[in-house]
Amino acid sequence: MKRALKVLGVVVLVLLLAALGVYWSAFGSNSAIVDGAPIAPGVESVKDGFVSAYILDAGPGKVALVDAGKDAAGAAILAALTRRGLGKESVTAILITHGHGDHVAGCKLFPAAEIYAMQAEIGLIGDAAKVTHPLKDGDTFDVGELHVEAFATPGHTPGSAVYLARSVLFFGDSAGASKDGKVMKAVRLFSGNSAENVASLNALAKRLMLRPGDVKVLAFAHTGPLTGLAPLTDFAIHE
Repeated sequence: MKRALKVLGVVVLVLLLAALGVYWSAFGSNSAIVDGAPIAPGVESVKDGFVSAYILDAGPGKVALVDAGKDAAGAAILAALTRRGLGKESVTAILITHGHGDHVAGCKLFPAAEIYAMQAEIGLIGDAAKVTHPLKDGDTFDVGELHVEAFATPGHTPGSAVYLARSVLFFGDSAGASKDGKVMKAVRLFSGNSAENVASLNALAKRLMLRPGDVKVLAFAHTGPLTGLAPLTDFAIHE
């Protein structure tokens, strides 16, 4: 009996160390998520545990969200809205970067919101949200006073999207920021096609190199932000 318990203890320890190793390889280099910070004029980050959503000003008393967090009750997002004197009805649009559960869990809290996502992502989003505005690469649209440009960046998921609004490029999980200020590709462990992800980021960098003044901040779902377009162009040069 004692021997069996020792063996079990060793197995549990090995599994725990393996899990810690996987976690560190996936997230150990991440810069810290910034909660409640105005990362750009009219853009606020909301930390929902290990993931971020973003609140974007869209006009008087109106906002849009980039993703809707992992919490179906939306505690962090609702608290951020309350601090602004806003309620659920103030959310007029949700821009979904991709359909993983930690990005769409709160969508149903905002039934009046228009839902934007890439056409190729609708299947993965499933019942979490009804996509009212299917998008394709390069689409532009307005949400009140907010102008948005959408880029298809397949790889992390088939229909991953990056949005440019208020001079901020929102990547979702398609990229992240390292502690030393570099752009990192999507975490391979949770991505459908890592090579496609890298190709998408390289293509996006090349497109935006022609208009560097349009991008002031890079914002990510699981890390803090980076300043300017240069970290993305540096990634493209070295990958």
